[in-house]
Amino acid sequence: MRNTIDALGMDSTLSKKKINGSIYPILLAVIPGSFLSHFSAGLVNIALTDISLDLNISLSLSQWIVTGYLLSVMIFLPIMGKFSDRFGRKNIHNMGYVMFGVGILFSYLSTSIVFLLISRIIQGIGAAMLQSVNMVIIVDNVPKEKRVQALGLIGTAVGMGGFLGAPIGGILIGWFSWHTLFIIQLPIILTVLIIAIFFIPKDAPTQKSKFDLMGASIFSISLVCIIYILNEIGEGVFYRNQLMISILGIICFVLFLYRSKTNKNPFIDIKMFMHPIVKSGSFIIIGSYAACFAAIVVLPFYFRGVLQTSATVAGLFLMIYPLFLSIFGPLSGRLTARFGSFKSVQMALLLMIGTFGILSMISMNTSLYFIFIILATLGISMGLLTSPNYDLIMKYVPAYAMGEIGGTIALLRNLGMVIGTALGIAIVNYSAIVPVTEWLALDTYQDKISILKGIKDVFIFFTIALSCLYGLLFFVQKKKNIQ
Repeated sequence: MRNTIDALGMDSTLSKKKINGSIYPILLAVIPGSFLSHFSAGLVNIALTDISLDLNISLSLSQWIVTGYLLSVMIFLPIMGKFSDRFGRKNIHNMGYVMFGVGILFSYLSTSIVFLLISRIIQGIGAAMLQSVNMVIIVDNVPKEKRVQALGLIGTAVGMGGFLGAPIGGILIGWFSWHTLFIIQLPIILTVLIIAIFFIPKDAPTQKSKFDLMGASIFSISLVCIIYILNEIGEGVFYRNQLMISILGIICFVLFLYRSKTNKNPFIDIKMFMHPIVKSGSFIIIGSYAACFAAIVVLPFYFRGVLQTSATVAGLFLMIYPLFLSIFGPLSGRLTARFGSFKSVQMALLLMIGTFGILSMISMNTSLYFIFIILATLGISMGLLTSPNYDLIMKYVPAYAMGEIGGTIALLRNLGMVIGTALGIAIVNYSAIVPVTEWLALDTYQDKISILKGIKDVFIFFTIALSCLYGLLFFVQKKKNIQ
């Protein structure tokens, strides 16, 4: 199939000014938004205990400071993708920085849980505006030969933001109050907003289709129910009354799919997933992010509870993954240029499967040097996988859905993060004798063996899951004869 971008005539319509001019100011305007919108989640997550004590609330209630933010992002991603088609991508992107900054400022000033939750929702809306259009802005304004490298930088920013938030937040919370975690982001936001205003090219709205409010409402209800149940499963808790919430979520999701098929202007057009490449690429986004986030969630239990390392050592080792991701993410363009997007995705996915397979064999005597190599390999595999997978999906997305696909990819990415976090904790809780919430109090050898078994089960599960995704990709290749 011919590249959708070419079919749209985007490369031919890029002005000579855009092609001949430097693309770096555009990247400098877009990439910080990708980083900060994911960085903020981990940054706050590490401070939940301090926020609970300061605001005199339970830890379970404080968890909604993070969950509410993620829900806000996921609900508004498709909405903002639609709005970008109606009001222009630059307008939505730059307003995203404004909304994100307002949410940051209000969070800094918060003195109650209600005000803080509202502030985080505002911040989540801003993050959704940024994430929904960042890739499409790059596709619109970066020449084809540099596009994969530019998309790789987006993937790198997302990965680094997601995994640097917790260690940096831990350092800052030890020196300052939790309010500081918000205010330090504000100068960066103001700076990149100014860059975005001047350097992101103006674009014209592409369509004026009617907004599907009913579809958006059904989707939001199903998403809230699903994320709530995933969080409860992640805590190892499932009560009878939660069955009704699960049923409600499933019913709303089925209704959403039906409406998407029958409505002329659906909230999310599921027809853009009809091509097998788009479908398999979307599953790979969810699966790869779920696997990596699950690994990063459970590895601290291994470092602190099994190997008995200090919090500092554990934090430093968890930074290995984003470090190598940041190095190899931009280099993925060279791999794609030599082997093509499809082959690159296959090779990177195989490397990730092998890494999880090796992680499933860790023991109480595994050396830290070996763990360093494995975490570095995991970062390399994710860095090499992300941008060619994005590029592959965009090649086969229908032309009319180009504005929407950026928000949809970001939605799948966030969904993978939430699923991975919940499954990682749930599998450890299910396999281990000692609840994962008591992992720092491990005293006996049997307790450590129990937690280690739970951690290894997580890696075994995702080795199998990623292998299934590779099998799906292999089947699609044979069926469609893709090289």
